[in-house]
Amino acid sequence: MAKKKICIIGGGISGTALGYNLSLYDDAEVTLYEKGRIGAGTTSKSAGTVCLFDDSLNNRYWDVRLYGFETYCKMEQEKKGSAGFDKTGTLVCALDEKDEKRIKTGIALAKSAGYTGEYITDKDRIKKILPMIDPDSIIGAGYTADDGYFDGTMISNNFASKMEANGATVIIGVGVTDIKVEGGAAVGITTSEGKQEAYDVIVDCTGPWSRFTGKMVDLEVPIWHTKAEAFFMAPSEKLDYVFPILKFPAFYALRAGNNIFICKSHLSMDLDNPMHAGQWDPDKLPERGGTDDYFIEFLFEQMEKNVPGLVDAGLSSSWLSYRAEPRDFLPIIGDTPVKNYLLATGYGGNGVIEAPAVSRDLAKYIMRGESTLLLEEWAFSRLLKK
Repeated sequence: MAKKKICIIGGGISGTALGYNLSLYDDAEVTLYEKGRIGAGTTSKSAGTVCLFDDSLNNRYWDVRLYGFETYCKMEQEKKGSAGFDKTGTLVCALDEKDEKRIKTGIALAKSAGYTGEYITDKDRIKKILPMIDPDSIIGAGYTADDGYFDGTMISNNFASKMEANGATVIIGVGVTDIKVEGGAAVGITTSEGKQEAYDVIVDCTGPWSRFTGKMVDLEVPIWHTKAEAFFMAPSEKLDYVFPILKFPAFYALRAGNNIFICKSHLSMDLDNPMHAGQWDPDKLPERGGTDDYFIEFLFEQMEKNVPGLVDAGLSSSWLSYRAEPRDFLPIIGDTPVKNYLLATGYGGNGVIEAPAVSRDLAKYIMRGESTLLLEEWAFSRLLKK
């Protein structure tokens, strides 16, 4: 039986998760191209939070969240540290009844899967879990000790190793510079080394780079780059307790060594505000710094209001990344108007959460032609109707 030749562009968590899932099919011949290092692009700047019940992903897709979380937990069981899991738990804060209802639904879903979760209104109890917080700024909080955050780069390298063990090819330090289109279909690529290769299917997993990759096939990929501006705060006093992932609608925080990592949430971004969103070149991102004064002011305003224990903390360092966001803040998965050129992009701040389930379903679609409700709801075609 002839194997289906599949090219994956991009070695972040999207590309490597897809490569691994495709490598499970005996009739797939998979090659992944990464112009830099595996997991070294925007994946390396991911906070890696896969919380059991926060607002990053609608509860409609809670099974996607669970599948991602349990995939990484299995990695850790296979080899401790392979997914960089830090089990800190999560405290999700409610500012109004709508937040409260969503959190309580998430808690019920988590408990149905065998995890712990509780909704707390006792201000003293909330303060005990996180002494830095002002419990009077919220009406309640959902709490679980069962989850935490992962390391996207470690996960990507783990997936890459697994796909190679299954016979797939991972090519590092080689980019795709052109995609050949014949009769409305993508049929091959040209690499940065000048080599031309023919493929049956080409999947763009380049995240914020997808707008540029799409131009190779004359396709306008409808994503915007939103700023993921992250700050590392150095508390004035040593933390002698487990700092949980802290989730507010506008920002989230987690412990990073002796510092506290804080970032504006992607769902709070205004795609019509040029300060928040645009179409920028991810290759020009600095390794460190690059943050805007607006976000620093926003950060300290949020700290003063909600986490006064961090107001006196020093700003240790910062960095800027770009998230790829369609206007509905959901990813773009599967077929495009260019035959055999597929997308697995636009995850925004949710790549670590969504990539395992999406890649499982997309691999089945590529190899067997069987779609799923998830692929249909996150298809490119939905954006053409608006």
